[in-house]
Amino acid sequence: MVNILLRPAVANDLEILWEFQAMAAYEPNVAAAKALPIVATYLDGWQRPDDFGFIAERDGSAIGATFARQFTPGANDAYYCVERTPELSIGVRPGARGQGIGEMLMRAVIAEATGRGLGLCLNVRSTNPARRLYERLGFHAVPGMTVTNRVGGLSLWMALSAKSQQTTPPAPPGHGGA
Repeated sequence: MVNILLRPAVANDLEILWEFQAMAAYEPNVAAAKALPIVATYLDGWQRPDDFGFIAERDGSAIGATFARQFTPGANDAYYCVERTPELSIGVRPGARGQGIGEMLMRAVIAEATGRGLGLCLNVRSTNPARRLYERLGFHAVPGMTVTNRVGGLSLWMALSAKSQQTTPPAPPGHGGA
């Protein structure tokens, strides 16, 4: 990928992360995403000690981002909370989709989680084409965790255990990696 910089997300990246969180949550803008408590919890207080993420930039502009946050098991039934399994969120600008940016970001967040001895989980709409990427990278649907989402469609929880990360397929030539 030409001119793609992948870098760790830091505390000063909060507004950039909000842009991509709004995309991931299918909200029209950042203000709408911040107004929904279930969406806002993903970035409230960013960057907590255990929060981590990455930003993909092309020519100095953010074109995608992912981040992971551990939610407290039992604190909110809306989250799939398992200890040592933070939930990730990912978004890629529409004009940058289909170019491997999402895979690059996913591989980076998986590598970081692996280095920390963590699993990962995510919530995806059943109709989202990115679901195939998640499955290819080793995520699996969590039995009994398909739910009706905020707009009446189906969403499912997917998880990647710390153990299964060690068998995540390598990136095909020309994809992934910084």
